Order: sequence, then structure tokens, then C-alpha cells
Amino acid sequence: MENIITAGNIPGKIMVVVPCVLTAVGIVHRLKSIPRINKLVNNIKRLDEAYGDVLMAPGSLVILNISESSMQLAEEVKFINWCLTVQPTTAIVAYTRNHKPGVLNYISALGVRAIISQIEPTATFTDLIIKSFSSKSMISSPMIRNILDTRISSELTVCEAQVMGQLFLGYNVSQVAQSLGRNIRTVSAHKRHAMEKLGLQCEKDLHELGCAFSGK
Repeated sequence: MENIITAGNIPGKIMVVVPCVLTAVGIVHRLKSIPRINKLVNNIKRLDEAYGDVLMAPGSLVILNISESSMQLAEEVKFINWCLTVQPTTAIVAYTRNHKPGVLNYISALGVRAIISQIEPTATFTDLIIKSFSSKSMISSPMIRNILDTRISSELTVCEAQVMGQLFLGYNVSQVAQSLGRNIRTVSAHKRHAMEKLGLQCEKDLHELGCAFSGK
């Protein structure tokens, strides 16, 4: 694995944003055992602290916990959307125990670099992290790949992701248009395109996915 790490694909920093202390320590220990990247690894204990670190380190890779708890999940998705808008050179690796197909489809559609199940072996995790340094398309661990056998048609655009994020908060199209300062027709088009990409057939499907993020 070491020989595929080149100067050209090493990230600016590797940030581990995982709330479980034991899990975070294990990840940091694994990554610090890999030559050439060991000095780049940082453990960030709280998600709200990651915003500033990402701003100061363009081109970083963030290993982000994706929770099963709706409240935490909403904050994690908010962070991914913020990175897309403010620091798009940031690569996100979603590290998760949440195996709900709708949630994984949406995380995938946001353009993360990789999705790795926390249940996969250590060797799988390490291998995929290294591959994520140079991957041009999303990669996933075997367990996640099996769940996402029906993949989204394409990634959401930044505008589509923003609209969906607002809809998941319970706002209607008119309120989203006002909040984002956009035309209602434009917002409606973003909503329609995003639903098509995510394979959502109706408003009920959209509502059920929204509930997964809001806990309502």
C-alpha cells in the first residue's frame, strides 16, 4: 500500500472527526502507522471545531462520522454541504454504522470521496483511505457497495444539495426560495432534479428521507 502514496496525491491534512473516543484513537493510531502521512493526521473531537480547521487547510481529507442518531446526522450533513460550498477542495470520507439505503444514497449523492462501514475489517478501512487520496470517483467498502446496488444517477449539484437540505428541515418550496433568495421555479426545478437523481418517486419518499435526517 505504501508504494501508491505519492507526493502528488497526499492531502494537506487528514482530519478525524469521530465523536467516539476509542474509535477515533484507533483510527488515528492506524493512520499514524503509515509512512508519509503519519504527521498529517489530526484528531478533532467536536464537529463544530472542524469548520475552522477545514478553512485553514484547503485540500484536506476529513474522515467524518455519519451517525445513526437523526440529530447528529443532520449536523454531519450540514457540515458536508458547507464543505461543498465554502471549501470544495475538501475530500470527505464518510465512516458509518448507519446502513439505511436512503441515507447512504443521499450521502453518496453529495459527492463524498468514500463511504466506509465501521463494521468492515481494519485492513479494508486502511486500504480505502489510501485509495481515496487519488480516486476520481466515489469508492465504498464491500458492505456499503452491497447496500448501494441501485446507485443514484449522478451527484447532486451544490444548488440541489442546498435545496434538499432546506426541504429536509420541513420548509416548503416557497419558503426555500425565500431563504435562499431564489426564484420559486428555479427551486422547484432543483427539487425535481434532485429527487430524480436520488430515485425518490413522490413526496412521501421525500418526507421519509427527510425524517431520517430530522428525526420527525
